[in-house]
Amino acid sequence: MSDEEVFPIIFRNLDEIRVRLTRILIVFGIFAAIFLTLRIQEVTLFGHTFIFLYPNFYHNTAAQFLLLIENHILPAGTTVFVLKPADGVLADLDVSMFLALLFAMPIIVKEIGEFLGPALKKREKDALRSAIVPATALFTAGSAIGLWIVAPPLFIIFSGYDLGLGAAESLSLMSFISFTFIYTVTFGISFEVPVFMVALTRTGIVSAKFWEDHWRHAVIGALIFGMIFSPGVIGFTMVVMAVPIIALYMGGIYFARRAERKAEAEKVNSASEIS
Repeated sequence: MSDEEVFPIIFRNLDEIRVRLTRILIVFGIFAAIFLTLRIQEVTLFGHTFIFLYPNFYHNTAAQFLLLIENHILPAGTTVFVLKPADGVLADLDVSMFLALLFAMPIIVKEIGEFLGPALKKREKDALRSAIVPATALFTAGSAIGLWIVAPPLFIIFSGYDLGLGAAESLSLMSFISFTFIYTVTFGISFEVPVFMVALTRTGIVSAKFWEDHWRHAVIGALIFGMIFSPGVIGFTMVVMAVPIIALYMGGIYFARRAERKAEAEKVNSASEIS
C-alpha cells in the first residue's frame, strides 16, 4: 500500500477519534458543571416534597456527596481539616470529576465500542457487546462495595491504631479524598476480572483450561495488584483488595467454561445447518 493510500486512512481515523473524544468531553463537561454549580435541595409545596437543583457554587452537589461519604466512612469524632487555602477548591473539583466520570461512563463505553467495531470480527463484536452491561454493573458494584461497605471498617481499624499511638483523630481533606477515591476506583476495576476472562474465552484467544491451570499465578497477581494499588501500601489493605479479586477469578473460571461450551455448541449447530 502506497503512502498516498495510507495517509488518508490515518487522517480519517484521527478525525473520528477527535469527534468521539469531543462527544465524551462534552458529556463529561456537562456533568462536571452540574456537580460544580448546582445543589440538590428539597422543597415542600402544598404538603408535598420535591427535589430540585438550585445554583450554589459553595454547597454544590460535589460538596454534598463529599459530606455524605465523610459522615458514613469516618469514625465519630474524626476531624477533617485543610492544609492549604486551595484544598477546598481542589477537593470540590476532584469530587466533581469523579462523579462526572461515573455518570459519563456509558457514553465513554459506547463511543469506544463504536470506534473499535469496524475492526472487529463478528464473534469479537458479540463478545464486546455482551460484556458492556456486565462490565458496567460489576464496576459499579465493586465501587459501591469498596466505598460503602469495606471503607468504614478500614477507617475504624486505622483510627484504633491512631488512638493506640496517642495520635489525634484527624485527617487532611486531600488525604481523605485521594485515599477513598483511589481505593474505590481500584476496587471497581478489580471486579472486572471475570468480564475480562469471559471475553477472552468467547473470542477464542484464551481457553477456559488456561484459566484453571494458572489459578496460582492469579493469586500471586492479585496480591501484587493489592500491594501496588492499595492506599497506604500496608498488608491489611493489600489482602482486603486481593481477596475479592481471587474470588472473582474463580467465578470467572466458571463463566469462562460456560462461554466456551456455548461457543462450541454454536459451532456444531452452524456446521449442521451448513451440511
